Amino acid sequence: MWSTPRMRAPALVSGAARAASVALCVVLGAALSLSACKREQSTALVINTPDEDADAEVYVDGNYIGLVRALSQDSTGPILLAPGVHRLEIRKPGRFPVQKTLRIDGDSPAEIVVDAELLEDPEL
Repeated sequence: MWSTPRMRAPALVSGAARAASVALCVVLGAALSLSACKREQSTALVINTPDEDADAEVYVDGNYIGLVRALSQDSTGPILLAPGVHRLEIRKPGRFPVQKTLRIDGDSPAEIVVDAELLEDPEL
């Protein structure tokens, strides 16, 4: 019997709006509210880049999340990662991408900080 490929649910789901912040919950295959993300022992992801790379694009599990600059603003809040293994990629044209595999579980800290230095690609 022929089968069609299953589409994955988006990995990014907006959380409930709070006074001045909205948290983003990255979950494969499920849409969760902010409170559900917290119950699942989510971990906040903070990305640090030099100022000239603040316009780099952030992808989690192959899904576009936003620009580093936008994700570091108080009004957006941090990216919340649900338990599991996640692939982080930070891209900018003319630079080598930064790729990391992040494993989130019950022993993970409340916040993971990734310092991303996007090196210039000399061939471009």
